[in-house]
Amino acid sequence: MAQFDRYNDGSKNAPRLRIQHSLWSLGKLPMNAEQEWTLAEKFAKAKAGGFEAVECWLNDESEQEHKTELERAGLKLVLGHRPFTLPEVQQTVDRALRLGADFVFAQPADAFTDAQAVATLCREGRKIANDAGLAFFVETHRNNFTENLPQTLQLIDLVPDIRFTADLSHFVVVGEFYGWADERAIDRMLPILERTSHMHGRISNGEQVQVDVGDGTNMTAQFFVELWATAMKHWLPGAGAGDVFPFTSELGPPRYAITTPDGKEFSDRWEQSLVMKSLAEQAWQKATA
Repeated sequence: MAQFDRYNDGSKNAPRLRIQHSLWSLGKLPMNAEQEWTLAEKFAKAKAGGFEAVECWLNDESEQEHKTELERAGLKLVLGHRPFTLPEVQQTVDRALRLGADFVFAQPADAFTDAQAVATLCREGRKIANDAGLAFFVETHRNNFTENLPQTLQLIDLVPDIRFTADLSHFVVVGEFYGWADERAIDRMLPILERTSHMHGRISNGEQVQVDVGDGTNMTAQFFVELWATAMKHWLPGAGAGDVFPFTSELGPPRYAITTPDGKEFSDRWEQSLVMKSLAEQAWQKATA
């Protein structure tokens, strides 16, 4: 079977970074407004902000509206899903083919599922997608099998050629990493970083999974820049013409977002998503220097 370790856009361009946005992260915006942006407004904002694609989790009822609005905005589609079974993977792959999605990523099962069963899901799920011509990446995420480093390392032992969608905020909050040198965070995460083909941009301070990082110059943000750059450095050597490293700004609405007691956000997630974009570009510059 063909195996895709990277998403390739079919061009002859040099390997590049592509910045994406999460549809979920565009929810409940603008900040604390009475009227949320329409789907068309969300996609128009993403396009104007310099994002090239939107990650969506879709069903039969929502897929056509999203496809239409993405095409109107000139944005590409990426599909996420949380499979427990191979038929669920097949359903998402079929949807991706129907809608022209670039690739798919999966949050695998849960932390209470047998490791061998998860390994089979990841291995065979990738085969289903790759045989259809699509890259397939496994996301690191809380409340999935990949919610912590020991279990994810166990999964790597079972599926050494696995490729990840790395949302490192989950490892940082579960492991209570602060970015101090003696924590050896990069060393501990290196088996994941070496296998990362897609990145989710959310920053944890080791206590909250999502924090406002201001302009991104503080230590917490720069710790993540180093993590992201390390993953990009390991992705680059095998990359060829048309290969793309997708990075997705993914800042969740409440309850991910911290709020005041009345439920109002005090951090502007749209402005922070632009900071995530800037930090991803900074990491890419580090990786390619």
